[in-house]
Amino acid sequence: MENTARNTVGKNVKKLREALDLSQLKFAELTGVSRTTIVNIEGGKSGFNLSLIEKILDFTVYNIEELSKENFKVRNDLREELASRYKENLSIYVILNKKPTIRYAIVYKLLNTNLLDKPKEINAITKFFKKLGWLYLGTSIQNELKKMEDEILVQAHPTKKGTNLYSKKK
Repeated sequence: MENTARNTVGKNVKKLREALDLSQLKFAELTGVSRTTIVNIEGGKSGFNLSLIEKILDFTVYNIEELSKENFKVRNDLREELASRYKENLSIYVILNKKPTIRYAIVYKLLNTNLLDKPKEINAITKFFKKLGWLYLGTSIQNELKKMEDEILVQAHPTKKGTNLYSKKK
């Protein structure tokens, strides 16, 4: 694989892994590829061959043509899609169905709705996640939202002292 292609594929494998909310180690376990190889692939390094990429593709239901595109986009429901695909394989199903990190919940669920089109208090966001079956502390959600300054606008509530409002940046 040419270096530019390796970098693109590596970047896109990382997107896939992050869209599944998996560590490199868990992703390696589920795809049957070593963690070292995952690190090398994501880093665009040599030392792996196409058969290792095919293991990742087989697991994630993408193809090499898609994975090779500069403008590669991961479907927002990939995690759920794969959980459904592997529902008979309990070791995979359990991993894909555990409560995700707050960052994943915000990026792949909350920001793909219109909930934050208008400013919301943290309790509305907490309720949104609760409907998905995910219980997070409001302060933990607030801390993560504040780190996402490129996507999230944080404003002081005009009438409630010590309360913030959160919305998507336009």
